[in-house]
Amino acid sequence: MKQIELSPQISRSKGTFPPLLMGYIAMTLVLLIWSGFALTMRSIHSSPLSTADVALIRFAVPFILLLPFLPSRFQQIKNARWSDIMLILLGGLPFFFLAAYGASKVPTAYVGNFLVGTQPFFVPTLLYLVYRQTLSKTQGAALSLILIGIMVMTFGDNQILSNTMKDGLLFLIAASLVWAVYTIGLKRATLDPIAVALILSSISLVMTISMIIFGFIDSHLEQITLQNSFVFIMVQGVGVGVLATTGYTYAIRQLGAARAAVMGSLSPVLTALLAFPIFGESLSIPIIVGISLTTIGVLLSTRTKPATHKENH
Repeated sequence: MKQIELSPQISRSKGTFPPLLMGYIAMTLVLLIWSGFALTMRSIHSSPLSTADVALIRFAVPFILLLPFLPSRFQQIKNARWSDIMLILLGGLPFFFLAAYGASKVPTAYVGNFLVGTQPFFVPTLLYLVYRQTLSKTQGAALSLILIGIMVMTFGDNQILSNTMKDGLLFLIAASLVWAVYTIGLKRATLDPIAVALILSSISLVMTISMIIFGFIDSHLEQITLQNSFVFIMVQGVGVGVLATTGYTYAIRQLGAARAAVMGSLSPVLTALLAFPIFGESLSIPIIVGISLTTIGVLLSTRTKPATHKENH
């Protein structure tokens, strides 16, 4: 989820919707898609589809839909640095399989909070370790709140903290860390969202098909029907693969990065609320407190401006 510091677009043409309104509509759609991603990752284990099958859907759908844009993006992709491409690819299969395994072991509220809520913690931490980008006091306080929120969720109710859940949480933390590295790759690369989506979907799709053919991962292709795959096609393929990438960039340009990030921070809350009617998962006090602290930390982190730093390319 790449954030770009841009000022909101406030001009409008006659007969068109105000840019701010369009930005809020786009960000609302993105927010629903992010929550849908966590919910569908959680539902893979109860579906006749395997993780590999959902991965095929996740990467095949955007590749097919975006293929017409390949000729206009070919030169841009060709000129991209291999180091940046490798970082971007971490947001494909590595993130997907780590998130899928972790999501199968923990309640949905943890999936949303650990995958989305911890991003403002890992990204500045990595920037400090790699590029020595300094952290302001406000940013340090924000990171502390996020960390406290995660700790409250993890250890607030020891009765549900089984070994299986511990494994799931570790995989979600690993997935969040991988996504943070991917985010840094997006910041380094001079690629537009469609070019990024083309790289991610095409190479990840080839790798998924290869691993299925050589038996490295299980597939239940014979069990795939439109009925049991439709939700994954719409959420994982069309939603995450196409709409979330382009919609988030559009929302940032209309609202500014701070407003978009504030709305994005509500994703774990929405995911936890939706998990109750969909999966019957109740919200305990530690989960409510943990999500609240993490959300406040994310909101606080959006009020800080990153320090300038030099990158060695």
